[in-house]
Amino acid sequence: MKLQRREKILAGLALGLVGLAGLWFLLFAGDSRSFDQLLAEQTRLASEIQSKQILLQAASRDAKRLAEWQRRGLPPKASLARSLYQNWLRSLAARVNFRGSTLVSNDAGARRDQFTRISFTLRARARLGDLVEFMYKFYQAGFLHQIRRLDVKPIQSSLELDVNLTIEALSLPTAQSKDRLPQETGHVLQLAKLSDYRPIVSRDFFTAYVPPAPASALQREKSVDRAEFAVVTAFTEVDGAWKVWLQDRIGDKLWQLESGESFTVGDVKGTVQSIHPEGEVIVDLDGHRRLLHVGDSLHGGVEMPDQRPNQPEEAVKSPRLTSDRGN
Repeated sequence: MKLQRREKILAGLALGLVGLAGLWFLLFAGDSRSFDQLLAEQTRLASEIQSKQILLQAASRDAKRLAEWQRRGLPPKASLARSLYQNWLRSLAARVNFRGSTLVSNDAGARRDQFTRISFTLRARARLGDLVEFMYKFYQAGFLHQIRRLDVKPIQSSLELDVNLTIEALSLPTAQSKDRLPQETGHVLQLAKLSDYRPIVSRDFFTAYVPPAPASALQREKSVDRAEFAVVTAFTEVDGAWKVWLQDRIGDKLWQLESGESFTVGDVKGTVQSIHPEGEVIVDLDGHRRLLHVGDSLHGGVEMPDQRPNQPEEAVKSPRLTSDRGN
């Protein structure tokens, strides 16, 4: 029997409703929690995932660090590690020209099954350059070792130093090198070559400081630029003649100068070229012309252009003078 078009549409709608009901049942059947509860659960789970990711990253870093320590650690057998490392220290001290060196092995310190700490005290006489080379080659080696203490004292009436070092190295049960010292290269040096550290030798660390001799009063006076302390203090007029007052505050000297008069302040020789009623003066200082006002030192004010021969003074006045007269 053929279904009519309307019956087909109704059958399709019925099947669609049945499918939606089945999907709803699969997704939400048996869960009576509200939307807010589900959202809170989602937030909690996301936070937990983030915390786990942080732990995984930390574990990855620790695994890399442990692998590095295993490459750098001394052999697992502590007695063998001590013997090999002691021979290496003696050889290094001889190569850098340490003199009269003594190497003492200290008690080993074991920490459960994690590591064994091997300690040595090295004492020798050396120049500063020898010590710099020792430090460079010590940290160039990639062993799991460090200098725990360094005492350096100058030897009187000598260029040598009394060097006393306490050095520790670690033997690891899981070290990769079983019967020899590790071949790992150190990575803590900031500069690549020994020659980069040579400037340290040029610094005289161990010579007593001698302060410079105090300068005499004459030397102190010469070291001061007296012109910086010679100041224009006033302008006065007497019977139509203008004067500029110039005070040397270091030499405690006061001039009252008219146009054309000269003066000397320290090493500076000057001449008053012109005085203007507006409260300005042009002075020539060893061939350099300056426009000064009250309060200006001889090095203050405004530098003026050089006056050409036969050029009238009015042509070189400051813009301020010209504008004042224009007003």
